[in-house]
Amino acid sequence: NWLRHIRDVRRTHAVELSKIMDDDARFRRLCELNVLEQVQNVCSTTIVQNAWDEGQELTVHAWIYDVADGIVRDLGLAVSDPEKVSKLYRTAQSA
Repeated sequence: NWLRHIRDVRRTHAVELSKIMDDDARFRRLCELNVLEQVQNVCSTTIVQNAWDEGQELTVHAWIYDVADGIVRDLGLAVSDPEKVSKLYRTAQSA
C-alpha cells in the first residue's frame, strides 16, 4: 500500500507533529518530513549506491514543492557521500 510510508512518517514524528496546532502547518511539516525520509530511501537504492561505488558524482537533494504558493523550497539536506547515509539503509555489499 502506497500510503503505508506516510503513515510510518507520521507515527515516527508524532510528538513533533502533535505540537503543531495549525492543521495546514502540521500538514506542511508532515510533507517536509516525508521528503527527508524519501532522501534516505533514494540513497539506499542499489542504483544510487552502485553509482557512488563506481565513483560517479551524484547528489540527492531534499526539495519540496508547495502547491499553495508554487514555490520549490530546499529543505537543507543534500547527500552526495554514501558514508553519510545511515548504515541501516545501506545494502550489504559483498566484496
